[in-house]
Amino acid sequence: MGSLTISPVTDASNHSLTSSVDDAWLQLAHVYDSLAIPKVLIDPKTHTISNQGQKIRQRLGRTSLSRFIECGTTQIGPNADSYEVFLTVTTHLAAEGAGSRLSTTVEAVARPLTFNQTYSRCSTKGVLETRIADALKARLPQ
Repeated sequence: MGSLTISPVTDASNHSLTSSVDDAWLQLAHVYDSLAIPKVLIDPKTHTISNQGQKIRQRLGRTSLSRFIECGTTQIGPNADSYEVFLTVTTHLAAEGAGSRLSTTVEAVARPLTFNQTYSRCSTKGVLETRIADALKARLPQ
């Protein structure tokens, strides 16, 4: 009889950029600021920025969390908008041909505020990753 192993892996969302890694890197911190994502890790050697996880409720900036992540739904609406969410956003830039590649990973877990439960894994809707890529592309020369 066979076995099944399930591991929690979140694939990065990848976007190609026509600008160099250095040009994109100069703008990436501004993109995080514009989306209200705190910058805890800024590593210029690996071209990586991350919030390294943050507890958050209801919104990221002006946007409801349920727009970015799926944590299930109850009678009162999407859990992402009413639960305590631990959200991790990490973005990495790498050279790719004459341009660069932007890779963003969004991971989230959530739990109800009123019950002492463990966190449950949420899934990304891909919206935040696309917003990061679009905002960065808008700041770069065409």
